[in-house]
Amino acid sequence: MVLLKSLTYIAASVFLLNAASVNAAPMNEAQPLTKRGSKLNGKFLHITDIHIDPNYLEGADPDSFCHKHGKKRSSETGKYGALGTDCDSPEALVDATFNFLKESITDIDFIIYTGDTARHDRDDDMPRSQSEVVKAHSTVMKYFQTAYDTDNVPYVPTIGNNDAYDHNDVTKNDKIFKKLESIWKPLGLNLTSAFSTGGYYVQDVIKGKLTIVNLNTMYFYEKNDDVADCSSSSSAAAIEMKWLSYVLKHYSKKKGHQLYLMGHVPPIDDDGSKLYKSNCYTQYMNLLGKYGSTISGHFTGHTNNDNLNAILPSSSKGKSYSFLAADDSDAKNMKKQLAKTSVGLFNAPSVIPKNNPALRVYTYNTQKTDGYPVGTIRDWDQYYVDLDKANDDEKVEFELEYSASDLYGVDHFDGPGVGQAILNLANDKKARKLYKKYAKVSS
Repeated sequence: MVLLKSLTYIAASVFLLNAASVNAAPMNEAQPLTKRGSKLNGKFLHITDIHIDPNYLEGADPDSFCHKHGKKRSSETGKYGALGTDCDSPEALVDATFNFLKESITDIDFIIYTGDTARHDRDDDMPRSQSEVVKAHSTVMKYFQTAYDTDNVPYVPTIGNNDAYDHNDVTKNDKIFKKLESIWKPLGLNLTSAFSTGGYYVQDVIKGKLTIVNLNTMYFYEKNDDVADCSSSSSAAAIEMKWLSYVLKHYSKKKGHQLYLMGHVPPIDDDGSKLYKSNCYTQYMNLLGKYGSTISGHFTGHTNNDNLNAILPSSSKGKSYSFLAADDSDAKNMKKQLAKTSVGLFNAPSVIPKNNPALRVYTYNTQKTDGYPVGTIRDWDQYYVDLDKANDDEKVEFELEYSASDLYGVDHFDGPGVGQAILNLANDKKARKLYKKYAKVSS
């Protein structure tokens, strides 16, 4: 009898834990990370893919991932990085980036960081250790804490495909979750059981008005062989998708409350191919379409490129959804469809110099203005480094690459605003040319 009672208790505990992984966010709603006693500035920072590499050597051979010198000193491998190679970010570039943030980007309300902190594990002669991954997370955390008072400027990070111990592979109850909980503890994030088991969480940034849904896109990512597609109900991906569906439904019932979705890997690659597992992709796109009026922004990194996509109905009944890329040649003839855009996908370029290093500052509504709800993206400024010039001058200077309102000709980037932005781009040859230039960060 005692054994039977024990087994019953264990089974009940397991059930409750599984339920908590789905319901954690609505059952334990996040509090804002800081008390907002003063007026908000209406700006926030998006930065992604730092990939700090303490082993980077100036003048090293790019074929060695900039870890070893060849017979001759390489002119490609400058002090601040090797543009367009497979080398990661030197500490000098990361230092310069955070110096710029500390000195010049001071009027922001919060920070979203869409992951990929550690270097790639590409070098067979210098394999990446678990301790190096943990150190990279701690190091980048300190950079943010040095540049900003994170008690007053909340810092909201996520997990990338190079942030766990094994490249691309993140499993349920992954060991990296506990490490990140420890490293991120000073941030006061809402890391409930949803994070400790699955790596995702919700976080208020304006109490009762604007909440970030921070996703672990690694479960959806097609290259993660350790997690099954969402068609398997026991899959970690399916459990997260159920959690996301619950969260979206929960907040959609709160009048005026808006959400930002953020994660590392976008559902769509630069060339339009799917980056999520097939069933996860379909479910995810349909959720974006269904709850577009509650989602004011969708933010990712990973691809190193600057891309904008529109999520819009793929049928007249509006029960399934697909995407349209900003530079799609068919956009010119899709005025009616684009007017029904549910949400825009904002994919930001990276610090790692695959292209020129970049970061962006968004302007958003802190209250309902001009009929647009809290959280509505009104504009963004993208800053970049001409890396070849920086290496030649031995000095990093971030410049304004473009402002979105100028490029796209709109002053709001909700769903219909993104649809109009893409339509404007389709009808403006000069703007299309600039978009393609900016996609590679003027590299």
